[in-house]
Amino acid sequence: MKRLISIFVVFLMIFSFTGCQKEAETPPELTIYTYDSFISYGLPEATNSIFEQKYNCKINYLSFGDSKEVLNRLLLEKDNPQADIFVGINMDDLDKALSSGLFVSYKPQNADKIPSDYVLDSQWRLTPFEGPNSIAILYDSEKIKNPPKSFNDLLKPEFANTLILEDPRTSGPGMSFLLWTIAVYGENGYVDYWKQLKKTIFHIYPGWDAAFEAFTKGEAPMVISYDTDPAYFYEEEQITKYKAIIPEEGGWMYLEFAGIINGTKNLKLAQEYIDFMLSSEFQKEVFSHQWMNPIIPDTPLPDYATYVAKANKYLTLPPEEISQKSEQWLQTWIEEVVGE
Repeated sequence: MKRLISIFVVFLMIFSFTGCQKEAETPPELTIYTYDSFISYGLPEATNSIFEQKYNCKINYLSFGDSKEVLNRLLLEKDNPQADIFVGINMDDLDKALSSGLFVSYKPQNADKIPSDYVLDSQWRLTPFEGPNSIAILYDSEKIKNPPKSFNDLLKPEFANTLILEDPRTSGPGMSFLLWTIAVYGENGYVDYWKQLKKTIFHIYPGWDAAFEAFTKGEAPMVISYDTDPAYFYEEEQITKYKAIIPEEGGWMYLEFAGIINGTKNLKLAQEYIDFMLSSEFQKEVFSHQWMNPIIPDTPLPDYATYVAKANKYLTLPPEEISQKSEQWLQTWIEEVVGE
């Protein structure tokens, strides 16, 4: 009887040890929300394994449309957060994100390597990890030999019906271009500029995809797109005729941010991931997978990065002003420029 009891006890000990061992071997999972193209462009695929091996964990990236849609989802989940980190907040939504209470403060390692001009949250609830970049005027150099160098140059008669735009009501680049003109001409002058620009506009498309397709099909020789497009065309399609310029008034500063969700159950691991995003292993992959500049200066870039249009300076507007006034600015643009 005693032997049977001993065998039973030993069996329980072995079972308990095995069960605990299996439980201990289950790696923690970090859930990161982001926008669709962040995943499809391949940056997580290029970097996840490095972090997972270092911290014995699993990263689960989930996307839900564009960055605005992801932010809205996080707001709906605020009382019961399902994510640990949001990667991909852009400049237009910065104030909304900061005022939402969604994010906790954390100043990451290498934070001091980020140029101070790009640190827009002194509490470090959101950390910039890529940029600065700018939207730009992309043009076909076989059709335009003397491209415009400034916003005022776009008003010249020689550029009539040459510029494809995106609608700021339905397009991120479209809204960025509208804000860009406000940064240049002020909220009292941008409408007058747009009224003069109308003769330059070939067509305003609902989104970037349609606008870009029209441009590459040759419908018009200029389109509002991104400063890195010429590098993309050179590397991916061996095309060099598409070039980009940023007007001499300055580029529209575009940064992307990441933040740790308030209520995460993996706070330490989330902090380590924010640290990782500013590491050399992560930063060196940013350009070739995101077509954006790494936020840490002197990060090695691929040779084809020389095709990127360079801004002599970057312009922006205070995030709280964008949040408070963008709808008003947009409505004025609709009434005064579109005529609806």
